[in-house]
Amino acid sequence: MRLFLTSEELEELTGRKRRKEQCSTLDAMHIRWKINAAGDLLVARRHVEQVFCGEAPAIQERTRPNLEALSR
Repeated sequence: MRLFLTSEELEELTGRKRRKEQCSTLDAMHIRWKINAAGDLLVARRHVEQVFCGEAPAIQERTRPNLEALSR
């Protein structure tokens, strides 16, 4: 079994053909992805299995600074 999903599997998982749309869909599904040096979208098969089985740790949202506090 391959370490990363194939392009066909990514298309099936996301329902999208374009990489940009696939990335957006993966983000919405809380699935981590990377772009390699060749420009290919990489998604670890094990991570997808963990997300779908409820075993993956939740992705924490980035906190943003409270800029209003600076203007007080």
